[in-house]
Amino acid sequence: MTYDTYSDYVGSICSAQKLGGFKANPKYTYMLEHVSKAQGQNYLECISTNTTLTTDEIVEFCAINDANGGPTMDQYDAFPENVSVSPSSLRYTYHAHLILTHMKTIGSTADIVEVGGGYGGLCLAVHHFAPKYGVRIRSYTICDLTNIIRLQQLYLNYVNPELKVEFVDAGTYGANIPHDNMFLISNYCFSEIAGSHQTLYRQRLFPKIAHGFLAWNCIPVYDLGWELRIEPEIPHTGGKFNKYVWF
Repeated sequence: MTYDTYSDYVGSICSAQKLGGFKANPKYTYMLEHVSKAQGQNYLECISTNTTLTTDEIVEFCAINDANGGPTMDQYDAFPENVSVSPSSLRYTYHAHLILTHMKTIGSTADIVEVGGGYGGLCLAVHHFAPKYGVRIRSYTICDLTNIIRLQQLYLNYVNPELKVEFVDAGTYGANIPHDNMFLISNYCFSEIAGSHQTLYRQRLFPKIAHGFLAWNCIPVYDLGWELRIEPEIPHTGGKFNKYVWF
């Protein structure tokens, strides 16, 4: 099964309670943390063109996210010669911009649910940049597999032990999340999982969702029950189905 190696390796990290160099381990990078240097440059160009973030603000977040887990680091001309960052941190920065910009058009306070949270990098980015965008995060819930939640808890506690995040096992499909009118995030996850799981999320979680942002891949975008704004994924990192979806 595609997720077995990934999940088993994450389980070994959590059992050892040591992050080590998981972000560069092939047992992890085939699933996540595989943004290339060239793609990182493309994300950096998008950040420069479409946001008001300064070089110092970008570097500050990357330094926080890259300090744990031993990611592959690259140098970019936009940064001082002594600064290296992981391309994945640049992706998280840009995706946080897309999310927070949309969120701000809806209201300044949000209950967020993320389906498939990786190691917590996007959660960290959204929290980090929210004040810059004038957004207050009232609650943030990650819905994921049991082993992956353990890694998220371990990682986020290392990086920012004051961060308040709720965790829900994916087997519940969000049915017991005690919030309504939530903002949904699912970047390269919801569209990847089996159709039967998508159906259960739509039955149990989606009635609690009012707005959201999805980085979509693998399958054509279909009717999710909201009025969708669909745009090509920029920078383009995958197959023909990669889109950004807002609602």
